[in-house]
Amino acid sequence: MKKILNQITKYSVYSLVFLLPLFFLPFSFEAFEFNKQYLLFFLVSIAFLSSLAKMILIDKQIRIKRSPLDFFVLSFFFIGLLSFIFSVNKTSSWLSFYGRFSDSLISLFFLTLFYFLITNNVVFKNESDEKQIKINKLINLFFASVGLIVFFSYVSVFNLWQKIAGLPYVMKQVIFNPASGSLEGLAVFLAVVIIALVGLFSLNQDKNKKLVQVGFYFLFIAILGLLIIINFNPAWLIILLSSFLFLLISLSKQTSKQNFNKTLLFVLLIIFAGLFIFLPSSKVQQVVLNYQLPQEQTLSQKVSWSIGFNQATESFKTGLIGSGIGTFHYSYAKFKPIEMNQINVWQIRFDRSGNHLAEILATMGFLGLISYLILIIVFLFISSFFLAKDQTNISFLIILIALLIGQFSFYQNTVLAFSFWLFLGLAVINWQKPLKEKIISFKDSPEKNLVFSVVLIVLGLIFLAMCFFAFKFYLADMNYKNYLETQSEEKLIEANKLNPYQSQYKIALARHYLNKIVNEVQKPIEEIDEKDLSKYIYSGINSAKRATEISPGRVSAWEMLAIIYREIQGIAAGATEWGVKSFEKAIELEPNNPILHTELGKIYFSKGDINKAKEKFIEAKNLKPEYTDSSIQLALAYEVENNVEEAIKQMEELTLLSQYNIEAIFHLGRFYLNNNQIEEAIKQFEWAIEIFPNHSNSLYSLAVAYQRKKENEQAIYFFEKVLELNPGNKDVVQRIQELRLIEEEKEETEEQDSSEIELETEE
Repeated sequence: MKKILNQITKYSVYSLVFLLPLFFLPFSFEAFEFNKQYLLFFLVSIAFLSSLAKMILIDKQIRIKRSPLDFFVLSFFFIGLLSFIFSVNKTSSWLSFYGRFSDSLISLFFLTLFYFLITNNVVFKNESDEKQIKINKLINLFFASVGLIVFFSYVSVFNLWQKIAGLPYVMKQVIFNPASGSLEGLAVFLAVVIIALVGLFSLNQDKNKKLVQVGFYFLFIAILGLLIIINFNPAWLIILLSSFLFLLISLSKQTSKQNFNKTLLFVLLIIFAGLFIFLPSSKVQQVVLNYQLPQEQTLSQKVSWSIGFNQATESFKTGLIGSGIGTFHYSYAKFKPIEMNQINVWQIRFDRSGNHLAEILATMGFLGLISYLILIIVFLFISSFFLAKDQTNISFLIILIALLIGQFSFYQNTVLAFSFWLFLGLAVINWQKPLKEKIISFKDSPEKNLVFSVVLIVLGLIFLAMCFFAFKFYLADMNYKNYLETQSEEKLIEANKLNPYQSQYKIALARHYLNKIVNEVQKPIEEIDEKDLSKYIYSGINSAKRATEISPGRVSAWEMLAIIYREIQGIAAGATEWGVKSFEKAIELEPNNPILHTELGKIYFSKGDINKAKEKFIEAKNLKPEYTDSSIQLALAYEVENNVEEAIKQMEELTLLSQYNIEAIFHLGRFYLNNNQIEEAIKQFEWAIEIFPNHSNSLYSLAVAYQRKKENEQAIYFFEKVLELNPGNKDVVQRIQELRLIEEEKEETEEQDSSEIELETEE
């Protein structure tokens, strides 16, 4: 029994180290982080429970290895727990924000537990107990996993997966790699790996020395080649600074002669990093691939720290423990700088910071950031005492420094977080001396034996319960992915039933019913099914409301609720007021979003409260001057006030900024037409038709303009164009008939006048 439990613990840890960087499944909405978190949960739980069961059921004693770092690790986790308790969005803090998946209390808990599994079960390389987990085997498995990741990534960037039929869609993308959802994340990971590879090469010497060396150099060259292709600056920065620090420490400890090959490789890395860090990635990719790889949109470092600092200084509570672990989406929405509205990706609601440290500041406050930095400082301080004792101590130190540089320059994903806690635990094992063992024996105490047995049973039951919910939640996400592919309402409803705590599913269901509402009200009055319409309205509002209850700090939930209320203003009593309140809540959460201000202004406009509508349109315009919708709506508000001159002025300014905006061009032409500026109106309508020949409103208005000019043949021509696009339109048919009648009467009059002239001539 003891041997079996030992084997379960050992191979669970081995499997986790090998599989987690590689692991992905195409069955869920997000193929990488979501599935890696599940793997982390299952294997860490199994390893922990089997290790605990061995101690309680077989050894009758609890053995805990303690290091000086343990207190600081637990302190950081405790602050994460506090930030969850007082979080603005507990669902995101507990289960993570949908689409991010890696930054939650559950994730932090299992990573912390994994660290303690490493420090308590892994033995130093010279220890010969085959029952224990060996440090060199873990590292070999990790590098073997990396080798497969590199292979898959090369196949992706050279578009070879696309030639294989039947593969999941996710594998056919050029950015596909098992380690991360982006090539940038892969580059940061590989930058750390190549430092670890060179630093820990001496740890992997065994009987097959030549084979190991060949594998080492092959992997080294393959990783370096991939880094050159991706050419991501933060990755080169990690390599440059880490390699330089290694050389500095080696020279100061006079170990560079003993590690000549290693030193030479670090010099080589410095040269490559120095060459490529300033070279645009597009040039490298055009030379190697003949095309440019897609780039991930990430927050700049300046904006990331600005948001983190603003969130931490908002109040005493958020200053101490932040907005809540896993709630960066909330901080970004609330403190997004106005300047972000001027860039191409201004509509993206970022759910992650540009770097891990700024995200800790925003979500876990100054306490979280300080405790994390103290953890790092204590590790560096203790490691400095063991540099001369074992050369691998220098390597582990540099690996952790590389990971820390990555955390200062890039956000944290599951693989990077896992690598941090893995190498932190291995570095502590490598210290050896500071590790002390605490033994709690209950061999001669039946009472203690019973207590610990009950604890084990309770933990086992908790694990089974978590497995049950995890299975349900995974099925829910499979159904949600199926809905996105097929638009099957049944699949979306099933996803909500299986996981009623995920606001993303509620928002999707609300949007689904909103589309049904819009389609129903667009039908002719006699065809509208009032029973179905009532059902859609009730279901849509109920789903959106539930989303706001689950995630009260999520802007998109309030926005969806507000849009539904806006769409049913003329159908449901009180919808306008509730729409206003919902948009106001969304604006409170995201004050610098011009779209929300514009949409609220539209509701005021429909109510007839033109002054409030104008206020909101002006606010939106101030937030983003080139946002066309707010400018158009503001001009329409001036038109309602009969301030035609101001309406024309606003629209002229807009058309200068956006010369191809059909709606702006059309409305400017309409304003001209209503102000009897016929020639100017015709020019605008003709320009609109040149851009979009089938723009029905512009064709119709152009016909009206020619009708006013008494150029009836031209008017008939454009009315007929409108009729082609809108067959059977009674108004257009009537206008054509009236114009043709006028033309016929005109021809008859001309013929009669001509006859009279001929008669006079004969006389």
